[in-house]
Amino acid sequence: MAKAAFDIRLEGYTPANRDAVVKLVNQSTGQAVERKPFLDGSLLVRDLDPGSWEMTVSHPNLVNAIERRVVRLFPQDIPTRVPVIVPPDLFRDTPIRDIPDADLAPVQQQAGAITTNVGRLATKAAGEVIRAEDWNVLASAVADLARAVGELTRLVSPVGHDHPEIAEKIAEVQGNILRFSESFGRSLLELRREVESQNLRGRLTAVLDKGAASTAVRDRVLARVGELEQSTLVTTAQWTPMIANHSNAAIREVMELANEQGTGADDFLASPEVSGALTLLQTFSVAGGISKPEEELETYRRGIAAAGPALFRPR
Repeated sequence: MAKAAFDIRLEGYTPANRDAVVKLVNQSTGQAVERKPFLDGSLLVRDLDPGSWEMTVSHPNLVNAIERRVVRLFPQDIPTRVPVIVPPDLFRDTPIRDIPDADLAPVQQQAGAITTNVGRLATKAAGEVIRAEDWNVLASAVADLARAVGELTRLVSPVGHDHPEIAEKIAEVQGNILRFSESFGRSLLELRREVESQNLRGRLTAVLDKGAASTAVRDRVLARVGELEQSTLVTTAQWTPMIANHSNAAIREVMELANEQGTGADDFLASPEVSGALTLLQTFSVAGGISKPEEELETYRRGIAAAGPALFRPR
C-alpha cells in the first residue's frame, strides 16, 4: 500500500508550539506515532498508512488535550493538511490587576491641622469663659473633620464595587473552571463510551460462542460494535441513535441465533451470558432520543444496574 503524509499546523498561540506534542494512532492497525512540531507550529509526518487516525494534541501545562479528533489521511502525494487551532485562553492566567493605594496624605494633613487648632482650646480652666472666637474654632474643626471623614470613605470604599480587581480574577477563574469542566466532561463521556463498547463486544462475543454462530453472523454483529468503537468522539445526539439502532439489530441477531438452537432455544436464552447481553441491549435500544450527556451517562448506570458490572474481554 502506498504511504502518505500529514501536514499538521498549530495556529493561534505561538508560545504553545514549543512544548506541544502531537500523537497519531491508526484506528485500524493501532500504530502510534508521537512527534513535536517546530516552533512555528508546523509538523510533517511521512510514511503513514492512509486511513483514519486519531489525533491528540497535548501540552504539559494543560490537564486536558488541546484537541482530540479523528482525521483521515488520503492516499495522495501531497501531504494531507490538518490545521489545529490553539485558543490563547487555554494558557491565560493573568495576575490580579494592581490598583494603586489610595493617597490618604490630604486626609492626614487635614486631621493634623484640626488637632493643632483645637489643641489650644483644651487648656481652659474651670469657670473660664468660652469666647465666640473659641467656639468658631471648635465649630470649624468639627466641619473640617466631617469633610475629612467623608473624603476618607470615598478613598477606601470605591463607589460601585470595593474590589474590582478581585471580581475580574474571579471571573477569569470561573471561566477556566467552566472550560475545564466541559473538557473533562467530554473526556469522561468518551472514556465511558469506550468502556461500554468493549463491554458490549465481550458480552456479544460470549453469546456468539455459546450459540456457535456462523462466521457471517459473527462478522455482522461485531462489525456493528466496531462502528461504535470508532465513533466515540461524536456528540450525544449523534451517539445515542447509533447505539440504539445497533442494539436493536443485535437483539434480532441474538433471537435468530436462539431459533437456530431448536429445542434448546429456551435454555440458550436463559443462560447468564445471553440474558445479560439482552438486558444490556434492551437498555441501549431505548436511548435513541437522548440528547444530553448527563442523560447518556444515566443510561449506562441503568445498564450496569440491570445487567451487572462490565464484562469485557481484551481483544
